[in-house]
Amino acid sequence: MDLSDNIRRLRKEKGLTQEQVAQALGVTAGAVNKWERSASCPDLALLSPLARLLDTDLNGLLAFQAQPDGAEIAGMTEQLCQLGQARGIAAAFDWAEEKWRRWPGCDSLTINLAMALNALIFALGVEESEPWEARLETVMTPLASSEDRDVRDQALHFLFGRAMAREDFGRAEGLLAGLSERWPHRDALRAGLLRRTGRTEEAAELWERRLLNAATEAYEALMSLQELALLAGDTARGARLCTLIGETAARYALPCDISPAGRLQQAAAEGDRPEALAALRALVEGLERPWDGGGLYPHLVGEAPVAVGAPLLPGMARALLADESLSFLRDDPEFQRLLAALPRGEGG
Repeated sequence: MDLSDNIRRLRKEKGLTQEQVAQALGVTAGAVNKWERSASCPDLALLSPLARLLDTDLNGLLAFQAQPDGAEIAGMTEQLCQLGQARGIAAAFDWAEEKWRRWPGCDSLTINLAMALNALIFALGVEESEPWEARLETVMTPLASSEDRDVRDQALHFLFGRAMAREDFGRAEGLLAGLSERWPHRDALRAGLLRRTGRTEEAAELWERRLLNAATEAYEALMSLQELALLAGDTARGARLCTLIGETAARYALPCDISPAGRLQQAAAEGDRPEALAALRALVEGLERPWDGGGLYPHLVGEAPVAVGAPLLPGMARALLADESLSFLRDDPEFQRLLAALPRGEGG
């Protein structure tokens, strides 16, 4: 971190504006702005007063200490956990705070030690946890605006939990909005907030969508694993996966009754013409059948079944024509009738 970044970070941590720093040092706000943009540097005579104003020393202001790398941070985090287990939470906090003073502005170190302390509070069964969590909150708050997305998300997650515990739902909503879409727990946090604020229908819809997405991902993974097993010539494993594909599609009421896809893949690998044709018929029927959600997704389906599969039929026709694994069916009259009955779409 260079001098300009350090001045900006320390100023924001103190809650000072550029104008307030300028007034305290007897310079213009434009000069402070230039320092923070690396357009110029403070005069030497201003460095000590600036450091005092920002509650640091010259070493902290000028960031002489090289930042620790990932391996060093991992080592310090492990050392902190061992210290906490051996000597308790107070000793762990004192040790971590000394590291934060030594490497100010190292967001990665700060968040790793802070999260380790948070875990220690739970693991040690600290009875009066509030004072320690409050201390962590002061550490996490500036990290919520870190330029490092991973650091920012972890800090926001922690602060969201604190806001929810205080039932400060407005603040929780704002913190949640700052979490990136890639944060894996974002939807779960959102659903919890909706439930706690009486928006149970929205919470139910969100969980239904998550269930459907998770089940679809599981189905797709099983289909890919079956394909790989069959490519390796392991038809027994393929058959086992075929069963799981059917069970997953049926148990989680996936749209269009796509459970026969595993049967078709298995039959194609084994050259089983009757089974392949039966699976194809079942697939077409499933695509034509409106989806009612099987009682699992009332907020997604609504009062009437949804015709989600019909638009996929033209694509299915093209896929069947292009699929070389089904070439052994091309001369079969029933296959040709099935293919002819499928809509081809524009240019089909």
